[in-house]
Amino acid sequence: MRALAVDSPAVDPQAQVATSEWKPEQTPVYCDPDDDWAKDPSIIKAGDTYYMYYTSANPWQERGEGGKGESRIDYATSHDGLKWTYQGVSIPKGKPGEWDEERPQAPAKPILKDGVYYMFYAGKIAKSQVVIGYATSTDLRKWTKHPGNPVITHGKCNDPFVWFENGTYYLFYTSGGGSILYVTSTNLVDWSPKPVATGATGEGSIVIKDGPTYTLLGCIGFSGNGEYYKAYTTQNLAEPFKDRGRIQITNPDFAKGTLSHGDILQQGDDYWFYFQATRDGGKKFQIGLAKQPVPVAKAKSP
Repeated sequence: MRALAVDSPAVDPQAQVATSEWKPEQTPVYCDPDDDWAKDPSIIKAGDTYYMYYTSANPWQERGEGGKGESRIDYATSHDGLKWTYQGVSIPKGKPGEWDEERPQAPAKPILKDGVYYMFYAGKIAKSQVVIGYATSTDLRKWTKHPGNPVITHGKCNDPFVWFENGTYYLFYTSGGGSILYVTSTNLVDWSPKPVATGATGEGSIVIKDGPTYTLLGCIGFSGNGEYYKAYTTQNLAEPFKDRGRIQITNPDFAKGTLSHGDILQQGDDYWFYFQATRDGGKKFQIGLAKQPVPVAKAKSP
């Protein structure tokens, strides 16, 4: 990891990622080949292959408003994180009466435990609330839905994101009122009955940690037009996150309307931030990429 020069200006370590500028690519890194509609990307690298899971198929298409196929979670793969190849369906729409019969959506980054990947995602029964369940896989390609789904049902639960630390899994999600909450588990199966409020609001949560500082990103607004990310920080997950304001990024033209709901990977000395983007009110959603250096401690004088 690169070291900062001795004379680099001091930066508040609790706000460095939250307040530093992201540098976006000016063209999308991925467009869905079916209907040019890809949302909620989550990225994991396993071996030499990157896997991107995303919400596919316009949820309004069945009313004749665009798109093809049915609502589902699709995936694509890449060897460099930049050029992606569509692979197919990872999580299909549920059968009538199942918890995700209307649509599965917002897949979280898969979590590996004891040789098995767990991917949490949100599902919706027609005319009912959004809740969270999961599917498992051993190869990141074939997924089996957990028969006990849904597993998180504290009112409306959307946009799951799983963080692991010191033997505990933290599942962050957006509640019906827009607050970002989390529940905890030691085995990814049994979750704490009472959610904890983070003090942050928004959708499409992402959590990263640099040194003692956790940065939580949450989207504000409507995903079709005008939604953006805000940043929050804390040094203790048991305490409220502090609002650090809107992230510093100049939306590229293809994200002129909305830049939101994404995921972050660390690639060497940089963070790679994959996000969903639209400029036409949500008729098309494409996946973009922005980067910023991973913060490091200021070098000390000898």
